[in-house]
Amino acid sequence: MMVGDAFLLSLSLWASVVLRYGELDKDVLQFWWLFPTVSLLGVFSFYKFGLYRAIVRYIGPSSMLPVIQGVTIAAVGVTFMAYLTQAYAFPRSSPAIFWFVSILTTGGSRIAIRTYFYGLFNNYLTREPIAIYGAGQTGAQLAIALLNDSRYMPVAFIDDNRSLRKQTIHGIRVYDSEHVDRLVERLKIKQILLAVPSATPAQRKKILDKLSTLPVHIRTVPTFGALISGKASVTEISEVEIGDLLGRDVVPAQPELLSQSIAGKSVLVTGAGGTIGSELCRKIIEIGPRRLVLFDNSEFALYSIENELQEKVGSEIELVAMLGSILNEGHLTMALSDFGIETVYHAAAYKHVHMVERNIIEGVRNNVVGTWNVVKAAAKANRVSTFVLISSDKAVRPTNVMGATKRLAELIVQAYSERADGTRFCMVRFGNVLRSSGSVVPIFEQQILKGGPVEVTHRDATRYFMTASEAAELVIQAGAMSSGGEVFVLDMGEPVPIYDLAEKMIHLHGLEIAPEGQKKGPGQVSIRIIGLRPGEKLVEELVIGDGASGTTHSKILKVNEDAESWDTVQQVCGVLRDACEAADYLTVKQLLEQYVSGYQMIDAQVDPLLAIERERAGRDNVTPFPKKED
Repeated sequence: MMVGDAFLLSLSLWASVVLRYGELDKDVLQFWWLFPTVSLLGVFSFYKFGLYRAIVRYIGPSSMLPVIQGVTIAAVGVTFMAYLTQAYAFPRSSPAIFWFVSILTTGGSRIAIRTYFYGLFNNYLTREPIAIYGAGQTGAQLAIALLNDSRYMPVAFIDDNRSLRKQTIHGIRVYDSEHVDRLVERLKIKQILLAVPSATPAQRKKILDKLSTLPVHIRTVPTFGALISGKASVTEISEVEIGDLLGRDVVPAQPELLSQSIAGKSVLVTGAGGTIGSELCRKIIEIGPRRLVLFDNSEFALYSIENELQEKVGSEIELVAMLGSILNEGHLTMALSDFGIETVYHAAAYKHVHMVERNIIEGVRNNVVGTWNVVKAAAKANRVSTFVLISSDKAVRPTNVMGATKRLAELIVQAYSERADGTRFCMVRFGNVLRSSGSVVPIFEQQILKGGPVEVTHRDATRYFMTASEAAELVIQAGAMSSGGEVFVLDMGEPVPIYDLAEKMIHLHGLEIAPEGQKKGPGQVSIRIIGLRPGEKLVEELVIGDGASGTTHSKILKVNEDAESWDTVQQVCGVLRDACEAADYLTVKQLLEQYVSGYQMIDAQVDPLLAIERERAGRDNVTPFPKKED
């Protein structure tokens, strides 16, 4: 670069004389030594001001300052030397002209080289046109990073601030968000990156609603919280979280409720390796218990959550991983007693509707008998002060076996709370957790990535959704509010139409929806209605009774539900346990229908063992079971 700059400085001095006279005056050639002198002065100044430490490929506006400083010194030096040597043939205006020309040549050469590396001329067509939504500081930093990436070409900023309209940032124009569809079509934009980390959930939802109908792939930079905490950087671009489509404003947690049942205490979580169980464990570790016992029957799930948490815990927290089943009451009792457990979060359950529908006996055994065992073990341990059952919206007027078992689990906890001495038993009911195993969101994503079709059960089906993080935080706070026997319901917001969710997810991946009944074209994904499956509801509910009352937390409600006596529950659970051991489907069916209000097991049952049982000589005699109390 030094040799090139020396040549360009001499050339600029020659050009300044030619521009002044219209030709190169012969008298000027008498002072030929001015040409190498200006080159030496300029190159030396560039070196001293650090111009040669800048990497040309990444040169920006700040890198032009050494150029201006060096050229200024060279121009002053030429003027001074011409005056000392009485070079009268050298025009007085030449240094000024030289100053402008030198900046253009030395600075322009660097910009030209940088432009070559960016591929604006020879690589533009191979780079993907991208728009950045958000022309603030984050968007500007992202643009710089993308300009240095050979895969992408930022062609536009989009911003809701109209005062920024038509301005340029790093050579990229800012456009108003009003006509994004036209902009996408005109500039052939393939991706839009959200660079609005400080936006509220409601604001992000508004932006996504506007963009989700466009045939572009939408991705995002991390949230403001992740950026300021150092957990992520601006360049860590990820897929848009489906939670952003919900636009839920998360209410700040009440610290006293979070810490009440956890801080400095010995805590046990059943189903610790599951979606909600693992998230509960993460929150509990953040709060700071004395001991956290992870209880799960899946070796891999237990191994995974233990490894993750080991990296976060300090020496002041004892982390214990216990492999075991909630069907083993003795093992549970030993764990609760020996570890001095004070708080229990019972999250272990089979939660997949269709899986439980095909495995009725095991679903009932795990969800009902297992809960019965955990409650009895907690009672025997004597030290448990708080017991929280993780329930489901499917327990409300259930139409499937899973929902019926969850309602029976609630009845167990409700019944024992009436006789509990020193232990507050409660349950927390909520809807679907986003990205939980087997939930609709990861299934849709897999189907979209495979090219479709995306399978929706019914055009009018709706579901409640909440992130695992928010649900876990609210569960902990609800448990701390309990005085015993409450059914808490989390405010899930508005139900989400599943068909609309499928459409938005397809659009977020930059794809279009294939017209119904037509063969899909390039960049299209079809949506197929497959019909409601056995036991599946069109619309989920959260409350059985007439309504819910508020609590001290705006996102936690309390409802009054009918309950059974503990003696009745004990008898029902005992008969269910024996019926499960004997694979007595008919007894299980009758008990579920009798003790779960409004539940009727569907005729078109899909459990393969039940189908075989029905094919055998029809049995009318069933194991005796207790009559429901009036």
